[in-house]
Amino acid sequence: MRAKSNVTLARISTGIVFLALIRTLSEPFRLHHYSSLPLNYEILKPYLAGALIASIALFAMTVFSFFSKHTIVLIIAVLAILTLFIIKIYGCPIG
Repeated sequence: MRAKSNVTLARISTGIVFLALIRTLSEPFRLHHYSSLPLNYEILKPYLAGALIASIALFAMTVFSFFSKHTIVLIIAVLAILTLFIIKIYGCPIG
């Protein structure tokens, strides 16, 4: 029973990290249309770092999922989400 719940949690966490990747990639486009500041590299740098972290985490989660290492997938998901929160709190000049 526990193995099935780990598989389900791993699939859900993969979906959550995928949605975080989509959100991180789409945020510069939102800023382009709704921000009064001109976009430059300093503003986009946290979003680029977040997208890179989310995409690497998603790749690693997919590979470990193929090898049925679902506990490692969950650990990677938690670490990726925590890292994205840290980038959001300390790296974003725009709220």
